[in-house]
Amino acid sequence: MTTSNGIPSTYTTRWNPQAHQPATLTPGSTSSSGTSDLVHPRKYNTSCNTCRKSRVKCSGGVPCRRCVASSNPSACVYSISQRRGKRKASGEPSFTSEFQIQAVAGNGNLGVHSMLGFTTHNGQVDNGEGVLSGIDTNTLLQSNTFQVDPSLLLNNMAAFTSNSPSLTDLIDSLDTPPPPSSSSPSQGQRCPNLCYTLIHDKANILSDIFNSPGQTRLDEILRLLQDVYQLATKYLSCPNCDAGCPRLMNLAMLHQRQVNLLCEIAKNPDTHLSNDTTHVALGTFHPSKQDDLSLKRLMLQNATRDVKTLMEKFHQGARDFEEGYIAGTLDLGDAGKLNLTWLLGVASNLERRLHCIKLLLEKEDWASELIQI
Repeated sequence: MTTSNGIPSTYTTRWNPQAHQPATLTPGSTSSSGTSDLVHPRKYNTSCNTCRKSRVKCSGGVPCRRCVASSNPSACVYSISQRRGKRKASGEPSFTSEFQIQAVAGNGNLGVHSMLGFTTHNGQVDNGEGVLSGIDTNTLLQSNTFQVDPSLLLNNMAAFTSNSPSLTDLIDSLDTPPPPSSSSPSQGQRCPNLCYTLIHDKANILSDIFNSPGQTRLDEILRLLQDVYQLATKYLSCPNCDAGCPRLMNLAMLHQRQVNLLCEIAKNPDTHLSNDTTHVALGTFHPSKQDDLSLKRLMLQNATRDVKTLMEKFHQGARDFEEGYIAGTLDLGDAGKLNLTWLLGVASNLERRLHCIKLLLEKEDWASELIQI
């Protein structure tokens, strides 16, 4: 404990309750013989013991305003600060310019930048006096910088005007996961019809059939292509799903798998249909093997026609975006331009492949090797 008479005059002549060292003493100034022990002065609490015990804000000075109004002003005593390794958020550090926090004014108002940069220096946390007394920052080890949103600090202004939180407390308060972002820019929730999920499920099923030729019956393939046609038509006009490029890119992946599967069946019918045990029947009528194959080819041609219809709608959607961009009614960034170019290229490529599939299925000798089996 130190009495009021034992406090150096440097502290009482120009007392600043927000500063950690006398205003007349700077790190680069030279001290006289009488103040040689103040080159690295001991730090005193900014509140007297009476105010600290009463948990009220101290005005500073010897005696402070509360002690002047009391019956015993001489009892205004400031104890030596016991803080170690935790720097108060108030007050401007003198050892580095990396701290981007403005000094706290006497009236409690806090000035902050757009983003506050807090820097902790490893290896110096346990030596509070060394950090606060202007030590050379070249001796510090690698620093870790944390970006703190000022709103988190401004919402807790009381912490700066009383017992200020430590830097560790501020960083720990940021350990909160951000709210989940919505996958749709216009909707806060998913489409109730789950169009996006169903589109990707169908695309995966088509890919599995393509990678395992001959393992799926033709009737299942035709039913799947029919379901995809209905789902793609619904997805293209769904008001709850993402409009624009995201929707078209999802459809592009689906149409690619449709065309790939049809192309493989048209080019290699023996691979996909040799183990097919499905036979076309009309009531009790069962056609011959050649007629059965002709009817299956007709169904594949109809499936190709449906996919072509979907591709025309898809291509038209991409052209609408292109026309809007050329007319200046649609603003696209670099990524948007690349997406649009990719969509137009995919549409043109798939339409050419569908035309080739149509020509293959129209050949008279298509799958003729299956008749001889």
